[in-house]
Amino acid sequence: MASSTVKRQRKRRRVDTDGDPEFQVAPMVDVLLVLMLFFMAITSTEVLKKDKNLQLADAKNAKPAEKSQAKNQIIVNVDWDGVNSVALFSLDGVSYPTADAMQGVLTSQHQQNPAAYVVIRADKNVEYSNISDLMNACGNAGISTVTFAVLIGGNKNNPARAAGSGGQASN
Repeated sequence: MASSTVKRQRKRRRVDTDGDPEFQVAPMVDVLLVLMLFFMAITSTEVLKKDKNLQLADAKNAKPAEKSQAKNQIIVNVDWDGVNSVALFSLDGVSYPTADAMQGVLTSQHQQNPAAYVVIRADKNVEYSNISDLMNACGNAGISTVTFAVLIGGNKNNPARAAGSGGQASN
């Protein structure tokens, strides 16, 4: 009698090897949600850096930059307020009244990353004196490489990178 009971228990414990394996959906959904959150967080920080309302200048001979240098970029947006005839400076979503007001932030970012360079994304209507003031603030902050974001041939769908004073290219 003991042997028939053991046989029944063994029979119950046996795994069905003839059936198809079950597909586990829950772990896959968990991984996809984590990836989605990661990419959403990265995208939102990039959106803060670039102002889509700017009308960039045109450049015929712009050269593309290396994508590997993107982590070293300090992107400064310069918009033109035509009503008040003033330039509006912004860096990482924070507005500054003048280029000199940004100098402390530029200095601290350059100290954190000595390989950093400034990408000026200026509206095509911004006066040169404002760009000159921004370049002076960059120089005073210790940043020697400044580049400009431009469009090739006026095509808004094709932003390019133009070499600036440091010879580096950027968007």
